[in-house]
Amino acid sequence: MDEVRFQTEYEQVADQLFTCLVRATGDREWAADLLQEAAFRAYRARKGFREDSAFKTWIYRIAMNVMKNQMIRQGRERRWAVEQGSQDLPSRQTPESLLSGKRTADELSRALEMLEEGYRMPFLLKHVDGMSYREIAEVLDVGEGAARVRVHRARHALANLLKGSWEDGQ
Repeated sequence: MDEVRFQTEYEQVADQLFTCLVRATGDREWAADLLQEAAFRAYRARKGFREDSAFKTWIYRIAMNVMKNQMIRQGRERRWAVEQGSQDLPSRQTPESLLSGKRTADELSRALEMLEEGYRMPFLLKHVDGMSYREIAEVLDVGEGAARVRVHRARHALANLLKGSWEDGQ
């Protein structure tokens, strides 16, 4: 892949990938660093890109690997899980506040942050980025069936997390 085509393809997916990384990490600054590192690695590897998959799934996969490696190296995932413990579960809400779109969005965002990484990314790729199960499987380097199961389990986990919040608010 030549430099011009790489730049064109990258510009088409960069904003969407950044948004996905922000949702995955909950940290815009960290997401920007991950995007920059993924772009750099993809650029260096562009000549080896065989186009067996779409550019989008290829660079998403690179970004996911960069994120996973950083999480492992920094122990960030573990620290994040501890920091986001059950005391941060959505508190009891009034019906009025539950009707607030912002509040609901905040609760969903918090619930997404509480999902295990193995479920959060497939869910975001499916429902935020609109990827097919085949594309998710390529990005995460898993089978298509595993991608479907992870999205399903993410939906179930989110429903349970939000159910408690919404029932408490009624």
